[in-house]
Amino acid sequence: MRLAAFLILAFVASAIAGALAYVAVSLLPDWDDAAGRGLGDAFRALLIAVYLILSISLFGLALWRKDREHHLKRALSILLLAPLLVVVLGVVNNGVYGIHWLREAVGAVQMFVPLWAVALVQWLILHSYLSRQTTAAEAPSTNH
Repeated sequence: MRLAAFLILAFVASAIAGALAYVAVSLLPDWDDAAGRGLGDAFRALLIAVYLILSISLFGLALWRKDREHHLKRALSILLLAPLLVVVLGVVNNGVYGIHWLREAVGAVQMFVPLWAVALVQWLILHSYLSRQTTAAEAPSTNH
């Protein structure tokens, strides 16, 4: 398959993985009222859509650089660590003692898991593409 086909496959598969993770984490308990729960769900769905575009863009840029595997891993690291910035900013804003830890931990899981699922599925598909390319490039050189 060509690179464009793998990028499309990675986008679609990660969208499905993000949606499945979204449904799975929505089964966790929620302490908000109905309006707050609806807004939180809408925000998470929008965040997943933005993360799909951001992650495929970062991985796409990584694939057109030299040392593709290294840049692909760096993009994955950035995508996995970026949501943790929200936690750090929340602790800085509220202080350690002003946080309801159980409620916020459940909210963090509800936000992080779909985003991490999107990034990991895209990385796995693109990593397999690079592995196939490397194997195909090395195979003819070992026969001579």
